[in-house]
Amino acid sequence: MTSHSDRRTFMKQAVGTALAPYLASTRLTSVTMGSGDPSEPTVFLEPFDYSGVRLSDGMLKKQCDAARDFYFGLSDDDILKGFRHRAGLASPGTQLGGWYGGDPQPTKDWPEEWPRFVFSRGDMFNTFGQWLSGMARMSRATGDVPLRTKATGLMQEWAKTIEPDGYFFYSRNPIAPHYTYEKTICGLIDLYHYGDEKGALPILDRITDWAVGNLDRARVNPSPEAASGVGGCEWYTLCENLYRAYQITGNAKYRHFGDLWRYDRYWSMFDGSSELTPDHLHAYSHCNTLSSAAMTYQVTGDPRYLRTIVGAYDWFTRTQFYATGGYGPGEQLMPADGSLGKSLETNADTFETPCGSWACFKLGKYLMQFTGEARYGDWMERILYNGIGAALPMQGGGKTFYYSDYRIGGGRKVYFPAAFPCCSGTYIQAVADYHNIIYFKNREGLYVNLFVPSTVTWEHEDAEVNVIQETSYPESDSAVLTVHPSRSASFGLSIRIPAWCDSASLSVNGSRNDTTCQPGRWATIQRRWSAGDRVTVHLPMHLQLSAIDQQHSRRVAVTYGPVVLVRLHEPALAPGGGTVSDWVKSGGRPLEFHPLNQPTGSFVPFYRLPEDANYTMYFDLQA
Repeated sequence: MTSHSDRRTFMKQAVGTALAPYLASTRLTSVTMGSGDPSEPTVFLEPFDYSGVRLSDGMLKKQCDAARDFYFGLSDDDILKGFRHRAGLASPGTQLGGWYGGDPQPTKDWPEEWPRFVFSRGDMFNTFGQWLSGMARMSRATGDVPLRTKATGLMQEWAKTIEPDGYFFYSRNPIAPHYTYEKTICGLIDLYHYGDEKGALPILDRITDWAVGNLDRARVNPSPEAASGVGGCEWYTLCENLYRAYQITGNAKYRHFGDLWRYDRYWSMFDGSSELTPDHLHAYSHCNTLSSAAMTYQVTGDPRYLRTIVGAYDWFTRTQFYATGGYGPGEQLMPADGSLGKSLETNADTFETPCGSWACFKLGKYLMQFTGEARYGDWMERILYNGIGAALPMQGGGKTFYYSDYRIGGGRKVYFPAAFPCCSGTYIQAVADYHNIIYFKNREGLYVNLFVPSTVTWEHEDAEVNVIQETSYPESDSAVLTVHPSRSASFGLSIRIPAWCDSASLSVNGSRNDTTCQPGRWATIQRRWSAGDRVTVHLPMHLQLSAIDQQHSRRVAVTYGPVVLVRLHEPALAPGGGTVSDWVKSGGRPLEFHPLNQPTGSFVPFYRLPEDANYTMYFDLQA
């Protein structure tokens, strides 16, 4: 068994090794690691911040368009009804129900394997602020004026229900005020920043004054017995959006208030300075709080917070991930003792999908910004196709896909039985984020993180550059990038080579390019680009078996490139030896495979399955 001192030594060495490639070439080299002395944070890459990127026709645009239509179609009066009722105003409309101010009690359709959440009221996870956030981001990304107008109108009508002292909640007695305040200020910040809605700032100021005077400062550290903290308040996610408010407004009030909610007890578990472990803590919120650590680094420049998010990412990668990139069976972080593999025997609530995907996208963006490393795109890619991209769409009545089911005995794709759970808030945020994770940029050029049909436009050295990406990836193994600068321009075009691909290649205008394509790194073509130049990216895929953990090395899922395949209807095969290609063959349709000598039981992508589909994702190889 590893001692605490051994673990601390290992974490220090691991984090130091992970940071070395870019610490050696940045201003952070002047800061002694572990000193805590602040310096200016170095930003290597920038996302496009929901501007300049448009999705083209494909599975992700289809999902994004459907999400837009669902949230746009929600009645304003229905959304505002509870707020208006609490304020004593006329409240037309129909109560949305479920977790949005209604009855959250489990229904008779509740799967026995899922936890039976019992709340005294349905406003514990009020998603109003998240809906404003998602609408603001999506409207900026797509140029959707009606969606922006809807979000602005909702904010203005909701503001009429705020009490003179700044009290703004859905009910008189909110169960999770820290949680709801944090989601609400995110929506206001995003309406101001992405929706150009100047009226959001006075409202943000009012409710923050209430929060400063009234939010409980106990900051109880979650434990396995109370994984999310008292009342599920999740105070430790507050830093991120308070620091965003400080950066956007320059108002020091938000920074000082954000300073109160740092979660150093948990964050220090990943920089080698703590002997504690995060076992059994609430999974999504303890991934989400890492974005608060990232923003703490952004505003302080203190390198220990950079070490935190790098170390945490590596810990999650080593100990928490399923083949899909999902994590958190039963919404818990797992000890690195085989518990993850064991969870496949019982947990139908294997991955809290929209919420967990949103946390992944945010953390991955921060890591790419602050390190410039391509490897952080691998998790985003897995979650894109097997997490939020595989979620069932939002449906009428607040039907929301909450849990992905990876059980070894077979799973089923179903909606959450209660309407409008927390994942109905993060669903629109995660889908809107598709526009913000495909490309990154810096003064040197463009960085292609994901292979998605899309167009990106930006300014480089007084030239407007337009790059069109055409692909049917992952149903094909190639993508074509066509460059259209307003005049010839010299810059680097960097392509992320996925960690799973060991034989990638690039060609320019039909000729093979000799750029090194190393898995998990950027492959950069530096040249002067002319209108119509074409870069073809070839990423050969092959079938692989992905073991769940070291203790269950023969408990595996089938992957093909970034995609996790599941077997329909029939129990999954459990061959005794050889490679997966020895017993599975292509079925003709892209990403469809059939077991040899068996007439049924095709393997298909998890993202392709409809509601109520039965499938098997993991199985045990025979001894």
